[in-house]
Amino acid sequence: MTEWMLNKYGPFMDVTELADVLKIRRATLYNQLYADKVDLPYVKRGKKYLFPTTEVVAHMEAGLRKQTTTFAD
Repeated sequence: MTEWMLNKYGPFMDVTELADVLKIRRATLYNQLYADKVDLPYVKRGKKYLFPTTEVVAHMEAGLRKQTTTFAD
């Protein structure tokens, strides 16, 4: 999945792209950023938030493993 995401989004994703991948509204993601509740590393460049694509993939895969473990119990 990492290679596909890197090819599609490049090394960094912006808020719009991340919200699309996570299937949440962009405003929801901004609210989480302002409340410091985003579990992903990011860089702020001017008004733009940038998220490393490899970290987004790792976060998603960790969530999948956690859900799989929960269902197996």
